[in-house]
Amino acid sequence: MAFRIFPEDERVIELLVHMSQCVTTCVDLLAEHISATDERRQETLQALLDAEDECSNLYFSLMTTTRSSYVVPIPRQDLYILGQWILKSVEALVACAETQELYQIGRPTSYATEQLNIIRLMAEMTTKAMGRLATLDELDDYWFEMIRLSRQSERTHRTYRAALLDKHKAPHALRRLDAAGSILDAARALSHVSAEVGRVLVAES
Repeated sequence: MAFRIFPEDERVIELLVHMSQCVTTCVDLLAEHISATDERRQETLQALLDAEDECSNLYFSLMTTTRSSYVVPIPRQDLYILGQWILKSVEALVACAETQELYQIGRPTSYATEQLNIIRLMAEMTTKAMGRLATLDELDDYWFEMIRLSRQSERTHRTYRAALLDKHKAPHALRRLDAAGSILDAARALSHVSAEVGRVLVAES
């Protein structure tokens, strides 16, 4: 075992965990937002914006902590990439809510609800995975399961797209597809997180 003068600073792991929890929070808020009454929508949208600000602040803290620490559990560039993709997932969920408001889109279909359920599961798994980065324990299973969930999200989106184009006129379908695309972006960002974890596993093995 290599001797280290300075212990690993695991605050970076805690910050990644908190950032991942912001994704779960945003999924729940978005689910509430898209089914809320007009009176409640501004309130839930503001809550989403606040969660986005919190995640951005956590990312800033992650970067400053990474730069000021002598030793971190995984390479510094990997911490940057992981935090970047987690933040992008949050931003995509917020973008979906803003699109809903801009286009005045009504209640979502079951496809949108299914997508959010998938993303919530991905976010919960990512939170647990971030907490294991210091030891890299049980991350193989996380990486593999995230591949499956990512495929499920892509398939759901394709089915949703086909249904919208089949049942609605182009302007209405495109508005909903714009919002649906943001939800897909959130899932893809989490998929990038798991891909980066897989790369770390290979590099550190």
